[in-house]
Amino acid sequence: MKNSLFILLIIIVCIFIIRMYMSRQSTKIDLSGLEILNHLESPYQTIDLVRDKNTNQVAMFLNGEIQNHTKEYKKSHYAMVDIPIKMLTNDPKNILILGGGDGYPAMRALKQPNVYIKNVEIDDTLINFVKTNPIMRKLSEDSFNDPRLDLTAMDAYKYIYEETKQFDLIVYDLAREVTNNTATEFDRHDDHILGNLLNETGILVYTADLHADAPSLKNVYKQYFKLKDKSFKQHFILHIQSDKDFDVLSKSCPMNIKKLKETHPASEIGILMYNLNCRCGNYGYNEELYFYVSKQPFNKTNQDIEFYPFSNILPRI
Repeated sequence: MKNSLFILLIIIVCIFIIRMYMSRQSTKIDLSGLEILNHLESPYQTIDLVRDKNTNQVAMFLNGEIQNHTKEYKKSHYAMVDIPIKMLTNDPKNILILGGGDGYPAMRALKQPNVYIKNVEIDDTLINFVKTNPIMRKLSEDSFNDPRLDLTAMDAYKYIYEETKQFDLIVYDLAREVTNNTATEFDRHDDHILGNLLNETGILVYTADLHADAPSLKNVYKQYFKLKDKSFKQHFILHIQSDKDFDVLSKSCPMNIKKLKETHPASEIGILMYNLNCRCGNYGYNEELYFYVSKQPFNKTNQDIEFYPFSNILPRI
């Protein structure tokens, strides 16, 4: 009996090692035109900081996927933090960042005065890299070493059930693939974040890749830029407000927004889209979507933002 258990244990360990090896092999980066500046392996992912030999731009890869690029990171994280703050009805007093292991969301949040900022990132190896690497410290404006930031190395999906505070802004910047959660568990997590951690006038923001996460919005994307080019405002946001709008968008939205509309009839969603148009070697960093979710109507008085009714483009797509 003991021998059988020992053999079974050996088999399990071997399978685990093989799977880890295959995972590492599958995340190798095509180095054409690239120089690897730093390579790390954490319990959760591979971390690579690379430089494009032709443009001298720097990008971070996690598990072989490009995450950010020095040509776009300020613009994309401004959309992630600063724009939703403009849409709040009151100045934020506290901000929660779930993920954001590159330090960029914290960098933007720290520009707000008199705000408590909580940042929860699962990967302690990534945190320490951003804290100590000279390039990342410079790019992130040393955000992870700022004493005003309450930074915790923890699984965000465990943290959310321990937190009792509510937040004015929640930045949902998590790589779901590094966790073992099921789709049903993700739905439960999302419901908890919206229902318990986001205050009644707060905004939750998350990003999506047009091709990987929301391919059904490609036609919306085309119409969006035709309309945006005619706008005189700095930021152009599709405004989702009616039950019909929510119903249409629910087919492309990872969150259960139909449930949100049922529990909070005044809830609204905004969508901002960018074509970041960045390249790093053979890798492209292109279309990205930003979803702004609120239980109550947005502040629509900011002169930098145009809110365009989502219902107006539905007949065109």
